[in-house]
Amino acid sequence: MKPADPPPIFREWLSGDPAPAYLLYGDGAGLAGLLARSWERKLRGGGVPFESFRWTLEDLARDSPTAAWRSPSFFSRVRIFTLPDIAEMKKAHREEIKAYLESPEPSATLILHGTDFRQARGFSGTRNLLSVAPREEKAVEALARHAVAVAAGAGAKLTRESALFLARWVGGSFDALDAEIGKVLAFAGGRGEVVEEDIRAVCVARGDVDPFRLAETLVRKDAKACLSLFRRFAAAADPDDYHKLNGAVAWFLRSRIQGKGSAGGVTPRRAAEIFRTLSRIDREMKGESRLSPGQVYEIRLLSLLS
Repeated sequence: MKPADPPPIFREWLSGDPAPAYLLYGDGAGLAGLLARSWERKLRGGGVPFESFRWTLEDLARDSPTAAWRSPSFFSRVRIFTLPDIAEMKKAHREEIKAYLESPEPSATLILHGTDFRQARGFSGTRNLLSVAPREEKAVEALARHAVAVAAGAGAKLTRESALFLARWVGGSFDALDAEIGKVLAFAGGRGEVVEEDIRAVCVARGDVDPFRLAETLVRKDAKACLSLFRRFAAAADPDDYHKLNGAVAWFLRSRIQGKGSAGGVTPRRAAEIFRTLSRIDREMKGESRLSPGQVYEIRLLSLLS
């Protein structure tokens, strides 16, 4: 099978040799793993020996990062280090990365991401660092293309629309999508085609609250039902779950605008109001607010339901 083409947002980066460092932020913060995978695929296809490491915050604290990056391998021409969210790093580690990039080791490539937009934008001016903050549509499209390629590699067909649904459901996170696509393909079995209902059954139905039902009550402005569902959702939610909820609400809204489903349409004014709020929630959860994701979401829900 022909290898998947690189995502358009990475095409220029992948057209030459690996750079000393890359930074993905904004709506592209969840694509760091996809960039690492894309480089791995290109290097493997070109017969270039490489090693790829995924570091945690504990790795940064335990090891001497600069010493590791500056130690060439006898077995690999390229070493890729995918690092944790710079928003979660200690200031000392961020400063160490900046100092290292003043004179980087040619065989090492650092892949960084930042969920705090303002902090990451400031960090993007670091020397020898290529950065991009793609819009949500481009980030989701990149994930959807990857999901379609993975399904094809497993002998299954995943439509673009279903892939976009999955990409939005996982909140724009490559790691989450990579984990879910395997479960979805296993669930679909040998049917040869993966449909949206499979994704709903595997990815959505696991929780106590159906986010699409919550979205429907939000569109209808049913405050009591919406808040009841949200608080049940929040009681068991992890921080990443709120990004998935945002994706689910946005998908539900788009489907209603297109006249799909049994819940009827939504007025353009109401749709625009909800989309503006979802965008604001996304920005605040990515660093514009110091509140927790649950607090951000409930405050904005209340504004939409008033």
